Amino acid sequence: MNEQSEQSITVIGAGVIGLCCARTLQRRGYGVTVIDPLDPGMGTSYGNAGILATGSVLPEGKPGLWKRVPGMLLDPLGPLTIRPSYLAKLTPWMLRFIANTTAKRSEEISQALASIVLPGLEHYRALLDDVASDEVPIRQQGCLYLYPSAANLAAARDDIETRRQRGVALEMLSPDEVRQLVPAIGPDMAGGALATQSGHATSPLALSQLLAARIVADGGNFIKAKASGFAIGSDGPTHVHTDQGDIPVRAVVVAAGAFSKPLAKSLGNTVPLDTERGYHMMLPQPGIDLRVPMLINAHGYAVTPMQDGIRLAGTVEFAGTEAAPNYARADVLLKRARKLFPGLQDTGAEKWMGHRPSMPDSLPVISRSSRFNQVYFAFGHGHLGLSLGAVTGRLIADLVQDRTSEICHVPFRADRF
Repeated sequence: MNEQSEQSITVIGAGVIGLCCARTLQRRGYGVTVIDPLDPGMGTSYGNAGILATGSVLPEGKPGLWKRVPGMLLDPLGPLTIRPSYLAKLTPWMLRFIANTTAKRSEEISQALASIVLPGLEHYRALLDDVASDEVPIRQQGCLYLYPSAANLAAARDDIETRRQRGVALEMLSPDEVRQLVPAIGPDMAGGALATQSGHATSPLALSQLLAARIVADGGNFIKAKASGFAIGSDGPTHVHTDQGDIPVRAVVVAAGAFSKPLAKSLGNTVPLDTERGYHMMLPQPGIDLRVPMLINAHGYAVTPMQDGIRLAGTVEFAGTEAAPNYARADVLLKRARKLFPGLQDTGAEKWMGHRPSMPDSLPVISRSSRFNQVYFAFGHGHLGLSLGAVTGRLIADLVQDRTSEICHVPFRADRF
């Protein structure tokens, strides 16, 4: 696709991935239309942990994880759980997941993740270089991996070493150094690792709204509708079927998060996409001050200072897109966080659940369709949607323009399975 002035591109999905794709394409001269049933950033992008995690270069699956499956079924409030009613449907996905937990695959996946995670913040700077820095709700103050116990720290040694091998800048902190950085921390603290090149969004919603505002200001369109399929012509889709009628298209980017699977299938690719449901609890009056976001991997959650308070976010629940939320999982986040921060208050707390779009190899799909030349896929980012928004937009735009990218696309192809 080379005649930008004559081309328009329709992006399905107004989460941070779709918005970054649309804005990047727009800045390269394409007209863009974004379709979503919700306002920009109001889906899963609204409730994420807000961390631009340049240290997240490790796959979700590790060798031996299959041994934990019985425990996942028995503990509905554990860091990772599978609802028994969803197990049969999840089994094919889980088998693929386990197949990607060998030492060889873990190494390959980690290298692929590093190629897109490490430059993530840099690509946001480039994408937003036409916005005054004080208007961008992103701060680079690092991300602190916290280890409450000596056992937690010992178990993390291999992960710390792998991160360093991948190029993650880490500064190890003693318990006293952690307390200097985080005075609100309680007595249980064995140490920490500060990923100095990481950042966080002070409001993930504000970031999405900023991208949407820039798209509109430069002539882009938003259509509030739910896409359900396509009318297909000899060269690809001619219209998007929506609950508001058919919308004509020339080229399409599918960035509908956890709801991308049926759309991708109708456009030529069957992908093993599922959803890891995540929860958050927003504390508008937390009673403590925090400067840096924190990840407590041993318990599967994050603590992030934001403009409207402190957000506790995390856990993984496999239950599909239709099951009702189990907000007791959000309550557990608060219970665990209070062990680390004894002064934490929950006045006015708000609970939320969202659907992370997850692939069984921990890698997103950033790819051209196998069937149609003017169809592109950008979904499956798991826990890293915010972190990978801008770099995904860059890779999609390179594909649209047939431009050679500094990042290899091969690990993220839709037809890799």
